[in-house]
Amino acid sequence: MSEPQQKTEFDTLRIYGMSFDFPFGHKLEFDPRLTREGGSVAVKSPAKSVVFVTWGDLRKIVKRLPTPAEHSKYSMERAAKTARGTLKQTEQGDVEINGHSAAYSRAEIEMPRGVLGPHRPNQEIESVHIHCDRTSRYFVIYTSSDWGGSGAPGQENVFRVVTENFKCH
Repeated sequence: MSEPQQKTEFDTLRIYGMSFDFPFGHKLEFDPRLTREGGSVAVKSPAKSVVFVTWGDLRKIVKRLPTPAEHSKYSMERAAKTARGTLKQTEQGDVEINGHSAAYSRAEIEMPRGVLGPHRPNQEIESVHIHCDRTSRYFVIYTSSDWGGSGAPGQENVFRVVTENFKCH
Protein backbone atom coordinates (compact mmCIF):
# COMPACT_ATOMS: atom_id res chain seq x y z
CA MET A 1 0.00 0.00 0.00
CA SER A 2 1.38 3.40 -0.93
CA GLU A 3 1.88 6.32 1.44
CA PRO A 4 -0.79 9.07 1.27
CA GLN A 5 0.41 12.06 -0.70
CA GLN A 6 1.17 15.25 1.21
CA LYS A 7 -1.03 18.24 0.52
CA THR A 8 0.59 20.52 -2.07
CA GLU A 9 1.52 23.96 -0.78
CA PHE A 10 0.77 25.61 -4.15
CA ASP A 11 -1.51 25.09 -7.10
CA THR A 12 -0.55 26.15 -10.63
CA LEU A 13 -2.80 27.87 -13.14
CA ARG A 14 -1.89 27.31 -16.79
CA ILE A 15 -4.01 29.15 -19.33
CA TYR A 16 -3.40 30.57 -22.81
CA GLY A 17 0.34 29.84 -22.63
CA MET A 18 0.93 31.63 -19.32
CA SER A 19 1.19 30.14 -15.85
CA PHE A 20 1.68 31.06 -12.23
CA ASP A 21 1.63 29.42 -8.83
CA PHE A 22 -0.75 30.48 -6.07
CA PRO A 23 -1.30 29.20 -2.53
CA PHE A 24 -3.40 26.07 -2.15
CA GLY A 25 -6.93 26.85 -0.99
CA HIS A 26 -7.21 30.20 -2.74
CA LYS A 27 -10.12 30.79 -5.10
CA LEU A 28 -9.73 31.86 -8.73
CA GLU A 29 -12.25 34.13 -10.42
CA PHE A 30 -12.07 34.60 -14.18
CA ASP A 31 -13.27 37.56 -16.20
CA PRO A 32 -16.10 36.03 -18.27
CA ARG A 33 -14.82 37.85 -21.39
CA LEU A 34 -11.29 36.49 -21.06
CA THR A 35 -9.48 35.39 -24.22
CA ARG A 36 -5.90 34.64 -25.14
CA GLU A 37 -5.59 38.27 -26.26
CA GLY A 38 -6.89 39.86 -23.06
CA GLY A 39 -8.48 39.21 -19.73
CA SER A 40 -7.97 38.92 -16.02
CA VAL A 41 -7.86 36.40 -13.22
CA ALA A 42 -8.36 37.25 -9.55
CA VAL A 43 -6.61 35.11 -6.92
CA LYS A 44 -8.68 35.44 -3.75
CA SER A 45 -7.50 34.31 -0.34
CA PRO A 46 -9.83 33.04 2.40
CA ALA A 47 -8.83 36.25 4.28
CA LYS A 48 -10.44 38.24 1.43
CA SER A 49 -7.23 39.65 -0.06
CA VAL A 50 -6.99 39.65 -3.86
CA VAL A 51 -4.15 39.60 -6.39
CA PHE A 52 -5.08 40.31 -10.00
CA VAL A 53 -3.29 39.05 -13.12
CA THR A 54 -4.36 40.94 -16.25
CA TRP A 55 -3.13 40.87 -19.82
CA GLY A 56 -3.79 42.49 -23.17
CA ASP A 57 -2.49 43.27 -26.65
CA LEU A 58 1.08 44.59 -26.39
CA ARG A 59 0.92 46.33 -29.79
CA LYS A 60 -1.90 48.58 -28.56
CA ILE A 61 -0.25 49.59 -25.29
CA VAL A 62 3.28 50.26 -26.62
CA LYS A 63 1.97 52.98 -28.93
CA ARG A 64 1.32 55.16 -25.86
CA LEU A 65 3.47 53.44 -23.21
CA PRO A 66 6.51 51.87 -24.90
CA THR A 67 8.25 50.56 -21.75
CA PRO A 68 7.08 48.65 -18.68
CA ALA A 69 8.26 51.58 -16.50
CA GLU A 70 6.08 54.08 -18.42
CA HIS A 71 3.18 51.61 -18.31
CA SER A 72 3.61 51.24 -14.55
CA LYS A 73 3.76 55.00 -13.96
CA TYR A 74 0.60 55.54 -16.01
CA SER A 75 -1.25 52.77 -14.13
CA MET A 76 -0.34 54.23 -10.73
CA GLU A 77 -1.40 57.74 -11.78
CA ARG A 78 -4.69 56.37 -13.12
CA ALA A 79 -5.34 54.43 -9.88
CA ALA A 80 -4.80 57.61 -7.84
CA LYS A 81 -7.11 59.60 -10.10
CA THR A 82 -9.82 56.91 -9.92
CA ALA A 83 -9.54 56.85 -6.10
CA ARG A 84 -9.61 60.68 -6.04
CA GLY A 85 -6.39 60.70 -4.06
CA THR A 86 -2.81 61.94 -4.33
CA LEU A 87 -0.12 59.54 -5.50
CA LYS A 88 2.82 59.15 -3.10
CA GLN A 89 5.38 56.92 -4.84
CA THR A 90 7.19 54.82 -2.28
CA GLU A 91 9.22 52.35 -4.31
CA GLN A 92 9.97 51.72 -7.98
CA GLY A 93 12.49 49.52 -9.72
CA ASP A 94 13.36 47.04 -12.41
CA VAL A 95 12.92 43.31 -11.87
CA GLU A 96 13.27 40.31 -14.12
CA ILE A 97 10.22 38.14 -14.71
CA ASN A 98 10.50 35.07 -16.95
CA GLY A 99 13.50 36.55 -18.78
CA HIS A 100 11.88 39.96 -19.32
CA SER A 101 12.80 43.29 -17.80
CA ALA A 102 9.72 44.33 -15.83
CA ALA A 103 8.73 47.36 -13.75
CA TYR A 104 7.95 46.89 -10.05
CA SER A 105 6.05 49.62 -8.19
CA ARG A 106 4.76 50.02 -4.69
CA ALA A 107 2.92 53.23 -3.99
CA GLU A 108 0.66 54.89 -1.50
CA ILE A 109 -2.39 56.89 -2.50
CA GLU A 110 -3.17 59.54 0.07
CA MET A 111 -6.93 59.76 0.38
CA PRO A 112 -8.52 63.21 0.85
CA ARG A 113 -10.04 64.10 4.18
CA GLY A 114 -13.72 64.76 3.73
CA VAL A 115 -15.86 67.13 5.76
CA LEU A 116 -18.70 64.60 5.85
CA GLY A 117 -18.40 60.87 6.42
CA PRO A 118 -15.56 58.76 7.74
CA HIS A 119 -11.96 59.30 6.64
CA ARG A 120 -10.87 56.62 4.19
CA PRO A 121 -7.47 55.09 4.98
CA ASN A 122 -4.64 55.60 2.52
CA GLN A 123 -4.45 52.94 -0.16
CA GLU A 124 -1.29 50.94 -0.95
CA ILE A 125 -0.80 49.43 -4.40
CA GLU A 126 1.87 46.94 -5.43
CA SER A 127 2.33 45.97 -9.09
CA VAL A 128 4.58 44.43 -11.72
CA HIS A 129 4.23 45.38 -15.41
CA ILE A 130 5.68 43.03 -18.04
CA HIS A 131 5.89 43.51 -21.83
CA CYS A 132 6.37 40.19 -23.66
CA ASP A 133 7.40 40.50 -27.32
CA ARG A 134 7.30 36.73 -27.75
CA THR A 135 3.56 36.48 -27.03
CA SER A 136 2.71 40.07 -28.12
CA ARG A 137 1.00 40.60 -24.77
CA TYR A 138 1.51 42.79 -21.73
CA PHE A 139 0.87 41.45 -18.24
CA VAL A 140 0.11 43.34 -15.04
CA ILE A 141 0.12 41.66 -11.64
CA TYR A 142 -1.22 43.87 -8.86
CA THR A 143 -2.82 44.07 -5.46
CA SER A 144 -4.14 46.87 -3.30
CA SER A 145 -4.83 47.35 0.38
CA ASP A 146 -8.46 48.02 -0.67
CA TRP A 147 -8.63 44.28 -1.41
CA GLY A 148 -6.69 43.15 1.64
CA GLY A 149 -3.29 43.40 -0.07
CA SER A 150 -0.09 42.04 1.41
CA GLY A 151 -0.79 43.65 4.78
CA ALA A 152 -4.06 41.78 5.44
CA PRO A 153 -4.10 39.89 8.74
CA GLY A 154 -3.00 36.28 8.30
CA GLN A 155 -2.36 36.88 4.59
CA GLU A 156 0.47 34.99 2.88
CA ASN A 157 2.32 37.17 0.43
CA VAL A 158 0.33 35.97 -2.58
CA PHE A 159 1.65 38.83 -4.73
CA ARG A 160 5.22 37.60 -4.22
CA VAL A 161 4.28 33.96 -4.93
CA VAL A 162 2.47 34.85 -8.16
CA THR A 163 5.19 37.20 -9.47
CA GLU A 164 8.13 34.92 -8.59
CA ASN A 165 6.58 31.99 -10.47
CA PHE A 166 4.90 33.86 -13.34
CA LYS A 167 5.60 32.60 -16.86
CA CYS A 168 4.22 34.44 -19.87
CA HIS A 169 5.30 31.73 -22.32
